[in-house]
Amino acid sequence: MVCLGFRPPLLIGLLLAITGLAYPSRALEVILIRHGHKDVARRDFNLSPRGFKRSLELATMIPGCFGAPSRLISYPLNPLTNKNARSYQTLVPLAAASGVNIEMNQDAIEHSEAVGQQLRIQLAALPERVVIAWEHRRLPDLARGLGWSAMAPIANDDFDQLFVLRFEGASSLPLVQHYSQSELLQQPCFKSRPTTP
Repeated sequence: MVCLGFRPPLLIGLLLAITGLAYPSRALEVILIRHGHKDVARRDFNLSPRGFKRSLELATMIPGCFGAPSRLISYPLNPLTNKNARSYQTLVPLAAASGVNIEMNQDAIEHSEAVGQQLRIQLAALPERVVIAWEHRRLPDLARGLGWSAMAPIANDDFDQLFVLRFEGASSLPLVQHYSQSELLQQPCFKSRPTTP
């Protein structure tokens, strides 16, 4: 997939719309991942060293295999206890590599499906490539809000899945492709990219 890395400023976009010209149509693409590996024995909320290594690899693999993200969204962490910090930590290397800030929505803790619905409405107006790192028990709820109701629960020890939801229009259901992160790391789209410092 080719990513158009340059988007005209909003003013030019408005002028194109007024004059009857339009951008080439682009599909909304949402990449869903579970946060990186955790070490239950450590009893903390941080990524394990294995999880941190994978987050560094994702920072190269996602742009290399899918294109540069325009938004990064993390399941919210508790600012007092740092609970759920792994989702945010998973996205930090990708944020540093892409220059895209990480967003969080505190409503996600209790309302992941509603967050997915709101996100789908927002993005219908401006198609983007969004990478979302989420808490595994609430990932199917988020997917349902995005229009994919068939996502199976993710096992407690499964940190390898990556799902790409592509929407051709605002009202369309997503076309879903499932990937193994470890398999993508063996593909040329990852190996041909320079490693993230």
